[in-house]
Amino acid sequence: MGTYNVHAGHCPQGQGASGAVGFLQESVENRKVKDRVITALENAGHTVYDCTDDTNCTANQNLQRIVTKCNAHGVDLDVSIHLNAGGGTGVEVWCYDSKTTDIAAKISENVSNALGIRNRGVKYSQGLYVLKNTKSPALLVECCFVDAQNDADKWDANKCGDAIASAIIGKTVQEPAPKPQPTPSAPKPSKPSGNPIIRDGQVHARNFAVPGLKSDGIPGPETNKAKIKVLQQGMNLDYRAGLAVDGIWGDRSEAALKGHTVRRGETQYMVTALEILFMLNGYNPKGVENPGTFGGGLEAAVRQYQKDRRLSVDGIAGYNTFKVLIK
Repeated sequence: MGTYNVHAGHCPQGQGASGAVGFLQESVENRKVKDRVITALENAGHTVYDCTDDTNCTANQNLQRIVTKCNAHGVDLDVSIHLNAGGGTGVEVWCYDSKTTDIAAKISENVSNALGIRNRGVKYSQGLYVLKNTKSPALLVECCFVDAQNDADKWDANKCGDAIASAIIGKTVQEPAPKPQPTPSAPKPSKPSGNPIIRDGQVHARNFAVPGLKSDGIPGPETNKAKIKVLQQGMNLDYRAGLAVDGIWGDRSEAALKGHTVRRGETQYMVTALEILFMLNGYNPKGVENPGTFGGGLEAAVRQYQKDRRLSVDGIAGYNTFKVLIK
């Protein structure tokens, strides 16, 4: 029998660095999937450790606490459960290297078939914090896109969890579905105000680095401070800068930024920070991913922003571009 770590990413919904939101709420749904996977594995006789961090904290603290829990156990596999965002559709599974390729491919195929959504397949990154810092082989499942209506319409956390567990075990599992609970009527949202791009950027900033940031679409003092916090968080996650995420640009933040660039083809949290900074400045980067992948759409946005601000137009986000973005 196998031994596994399974955890849902991010803080609980509405607390600290909670996950992506759209038609679905990542930090709500990934915990349902996590519970389903654990139950299925345990019912099949396997040993499973729940390494989810349910504290109210920053993204950096959340990642560190998850890794600490995972590394307390020697296991066959660490499984991180997430939901994606950024305008795409379908399921994908991230690996650190080829050691987990086969199981990742099976998970992606199973979830795609179970939910009837696109199979985006296996992807690789050596910059994802959990994959990079866990001692045991690890993979990260992006079950679907929270901001895709197609995925939301087909979403079923129980089917998703069963599909993941089936791939791990190597045979089909099918747990009885819990009795449905009545869904309370959601209050009608008030009419949004301010710039809608900035408003969405404030939501992403709140989930990434700035708990409690108001999403009103108005670029006021708190939003300007949030820009610095977002950049500080990105540098902490990718560069291990050890900065206080306080919205104060000092010598340490200045030193951490110098010498670094973010460019096409990279997958890292600094890409996420760049996407959010564009939105907080009223520019649409065509989606926000966590971590982000720097594609052609983002490069076009960088070039347009550099042109508008009379910066050197090279499509690369370097020191000068970031400094203007956080003004």
